[in-house]
Amino acid sequence: MRRDVACERGLAYLSACAMVSPEGASWAAWNWLSGSDAGLPDSALGSSRDDARFWAEVASPPELEAYALAAMDRLSGAPFVSRQIKRLVAALWSRMSPAEQQAFKEWINK
Repeated sequence: MRRDVACERGLAYLSACAMVSPEGASWAAWNWLSGSDAGLPDSALGSSRDDARFWAEVASPPELEAYALAAMDRLSGAPFVSRQIKRLVAALWSRMSPAEQQAFKEWINK
């Protein structure tokens, strides 16, 4: 089931629960929200890249952003990481549209 369809069904269920028992709906919402994220990435037992890709498939956009920013913060203080930072920047750049690239160039040249 697609994630957006599951979210819509979950919200409809919670709305129905709230009519019967607001406290019960609160607990149901907490339970649903606590189980709807991907959790921490697993430790790498095989290929780190394959494990990261698998985790990214199930992570929510806020989780992806949080871990990506934390990883970049960690890289910025580590020695000998210029190659990794360049790969990250190149990957981000290649995913921008030409208009976004132009707007970014203008922003960094201010």
